[in-house]
Amino acid sequence: MIRRRLRRAATAALLAAAAAVTAVLVPVAATASSSPVVIDSVSSPASEPGLLSVQVEASSDITDLTVYVNSGGTTDLTIPFSDLSLTSGSAQDGTWTVLAPITTSQLGLGTYQVTVDATAGGTTLTGLSAPEQFFFGLYPSVTIAATTTTLSYFQQSVTVSGQVTAYTPTGVLEDVPDQVVSITGEDGESWSATTDQNGDYARTITPDLVNGTGLAGAFSASVSSSPTIMPASSPSLELTGEVTPVQVSVTLSTSVAEFGTPVTLSGTAEYESGGIWLPLADSPIDVTGTDYYSGNSVPPTAATTDANGVFSVTLPAQPTTTWSANPAASQYLTAGDAEWGLPNSATLTVVLPTRITTLDISYNPLGQVAASGCLGLGTAVSSFPDVTAPARTNLYLQYSRSATGPWRTLGAVDDRKSCGSGTGFSGTVTPATLSGHYRIDFAGQLLYQPSVSATRYAATVPTRFSSFDVTPRAVSGHGRIRVTGQLQQKTHGWKDLGGALITIYIEPAGSTTWYWFRKKVHLSGSGRFSVSFADPGSGHWAVGYAGNSTHLETLSRHIYVTASGTSANLSATKRHSLPEREARALAAR
Repeated sequence: MIRRRLRRAATAALLAAAAAVTAVLVPVAATASSSPVVIDSVSSPASEPGLLSVQVEASSDITDLTVYVNSGGTTDLTIPFSDLSLTSGSAQDGTWTVLAPITTSQLGLGTYQVTVDATAGGTTLTGLSAPEQFFFGLYPSVTIAATTTTLSYFQQSVTVSGQVTAYTPTGVLEDVPDQVVSITGEDGESWSATTDQNGDYARTITPDLVNGTGLAGAFSASVSSSPTIMPASSPSLELTGEVTPVQVSVTLSTSVAEFGTPVTLSGTAEYESGGIWLPLADSPIDVTGTDYYSGNSVPPTAATTDANGVFSVTLPAQPTTTWSANPAASQYLTAGDAEWGLPNSATLTVVLPTRITTLDISYNPLGQVAASGCLGLGTAVSSFPDVTAPARTNLYLQYSRSATGPWRTLGAVDDRKSCGSGTGFSGTVTPATLSGHYRIDFAGQLLYQPSVSATRYAATVPTRFSSFDVTPRAVSGHGRIRVTGQLQQKTHGWKDLGGALITIYIEPAGSTTWYWFRKKVHLSGSGRFSVSFADPGSGHWAVGYAGNSTHLETLSRHIYVTASGTSANLSATKRHSLPEREARALAAR
């Protein structure tokens, strides 16, 4: 049986205080019921949770009342009628309050179901349940403060602190230890702290402020609900931020460099304070680039300013790029290249390495050196996107008697040739010799380094027809002539050149046009040939060898054949007009 009495001087004072306390649980309005006794509500004030009140309505005066506080079907505390006092209303419809607050030695903190045994008009009813549960716990209060309420680039963190207190069931204000406190900002940021034995908490935070008309943010500290404590939140704490103007200027150790050459970008960062520009010391700087060829962004390279706001960074190997330096993004600094202006950027022109591949060098039958290949980028830059190969200029064929030089430039080779992703080139140059070592020299261009190809050896030899003859030189009727001779090559003297193909030519009498016979003549292994023609017709006869990459072309002398008694015309199906070059060569003999 509860025997404690309220710590007030008199029962009247108790009744006045209890009536003035605002109950946390709102009483439910009385409703019609067939029961002679109805429990309308149970409540207790937040400032004294142990001061339990029960509002009871009956058809006649309550003459006895026993209150039971239960959990899990077990009665944890019994309050007899003698420990209750009518603090408001009447015995028929009033509020009954414990004379002394319930203590934690009598009841553990938590939430309970309340039942009542009541006697009214001589009738006793038992197990009457209250419509709501009774919370016998802490109603906390949370405060919040900050070491400063104005943040800046140089003061981005702040320590937020405060205290959590609550009234005990007996109405004593005490600290709440080991309580988790959530610190939240209006944009959803959150941090947590735990109170110490004095109910104090502290947490250093680096918040993001909302950028409206100025940097600002509202923050609060709160305690979440649990079986023993109610939720509570502190008043709002307003933090503001100062935005600082910044300017950056940069220079390059060189504005033009060959690819792979170390280049340093250095600069100075300053901020404005009171109209004076001061070094932005010990601050991160992001150096980023935009590729000249592809337009792609280059990943940033980090730098840090020293005490004088000076920074430097070695740029990565990269084709021509415009580099910009900016402080690391911060809400406390002015942002955007437009505000900082052009001094914070510089373009490094990079001269790219080149290489010559798929090189082919050989003599043609005219004794000229024919060269072709591909001019492209060096392997160090071939993987960069959209980097274009050099133009087809400044390509020269060079000659040397030795594979190691010295080299003599013979002429340009800048004719077009297909060549995959590179720049194809070709050309012919007439050398003074019929053998030697050759290479292509690329003299370079504005954005491309010079390069030379690998060395190639090429050689060719003269050829001639010896003992060329046509017999007989005169025929009549349907006569036949025989064309004979031998092809030779000059390699350590004149030697037979067998297995080649030769062409028979004729310039009919009275014509200035040379023709060739469709049928080619195969030479024997010794280079000899013999072929006959019926109804030959009058005119000049000759033979020719077209040559190849190792043999020069050659033509025989002309031999005139007189044919009488025939049409003096060859079948059109057996002869064809010569190309202009060959025709001129025959005419010159």
